[in-house]
Amino acid sequence: MKNKQSIYTFQFRVSIFVLLIFSSIAEIGAQISSVPVQSSPARTEDFTLWYVTLFILTLGLAGAILWWRNNKKEKEELAAKSKLQANNNNAWDRNSLDADKELEWLRKNPKLIGKKTELRSRRMKQPDNLPQSKGSLNQNEAEQEISLKESEIDAPALPVFSIQQLEPAKPFDVLPISDDEDLMSAVEQSYDEFEEDEEVRGLAVRILAAFKKRNSVEALSQIALYDLSSNLRSKAVSILSEFDHESVFETILLACADPTREVRAAAARGLTKLTFNRADAWTRIAETGEDGRIVQAARAAIESGFVDMSFDRLASKDYKQAYEAFTLMALLINANETEKIFNTLENHRDMDVRKALLHIIKITKDQNALDGLSQLREKNKLPEEFQKEVDKTIEEIGYVTA
Repeated sequence: MKNKQSIYTFQFRVSIFVLLIFSSIAEIGAQISSVPVQSSPARTEDFTLWYVTLFILTLGLAGAILWWRNNKKEKEELAAKSKLQANNNNAWDRNSLDADKELEWLRKNPKLIGKKTELRSRRMKQPDNLPQSKGSLNQNEAEQEISLKESEIDAPALPVFSIQQLEPAKPFDVLPISDDEDLMSAVEQSYDEFEEDEEVRGLAVRILAAFKKRNSVEALSQIALYDLSSNLRSKAVSILSEFDHESVFETILLACADPTREVRAAAARGLTKLTFNRADAWTRIAETGEDGRIVQAARAAIESGFVDMSFDRLASKDYKQAYEAFTLMALLINANETEKIFNTLENHRDMDVRKALLHIIKITKDQNALDGLSQLREKNKLPEEFQKEVDKTIEEIGYVTA
């Protein structure tokens, strides 16, 4: 109320001030008009009246602007006070809403809350005859133990430990074969045993790139792996990666082991462009049952860096990443390319990764892995708890293979 009274008082004063200005202007004009005009030989204009009028108008305008600014400032202060009061009035309502949500959560999780409450009451109970200082120390230790127990209750197991078997690879749509004349001619000209000119073979590669067909993929795969020109091999790998079809995976993988850096780089880039499920691709290679083919793929995966990257993915909370790493490790065990696996079992900094590898060996039940575990146990360099798990895995696999 005081703010509003001050606003009205100020407005009244400004109005009186403006009326006084205009009355002064009128009085000055009347006095000037009453003065008799004397004839003079040389008449000059007098601008005094205009200067006075301009000065008075300027003062009036300045006063009006000052009044407007003060009025606006006072309105903003009133609005801010009203908003603050409204927020204070609504604070209790918001707190009540949060409390309702918490109570609803507690009602939905009675078992978990019961476990935690029981754990706290059991751990924090102390004998009455303990000294106060020791009691505080024991209470802190109890709280730390409660925190650890709660984390064990709340923390879910890693996805890799939920995998109990390798799923068969899902089928995919096979590319059709084309009998286009241009395509057939390019296929013939793409082989270096028939065409020695590299420029002609390069032209054939560009024609093959325009046909996403099965015979085009087969011709480009031959170029990517066996052509004498590293330039053409890298181009063929890049084109196959652009096709982004399941049938090109093995060729691009094998190109990762090419002796030329240019081809290996193109293959590494190509693997990152593929969008289909790589877990199925690894499983599909293992399902061929061709030992030489499986060994080649496993060695290429090692040289490409896929294996090193997949060790950490075993401990991923993303099931898709964990399962892909699982299938690759199973392929390595199947190919008996297990040196990196056992080095990781012995030396990796993350115990979850070690346990995941041991879990995969237990699932595959491979005799070669059994021999590697036996050699690892003989070194006697593993942590005690992990050594017990290794011994248990050896007994289980040995019992099955026997």
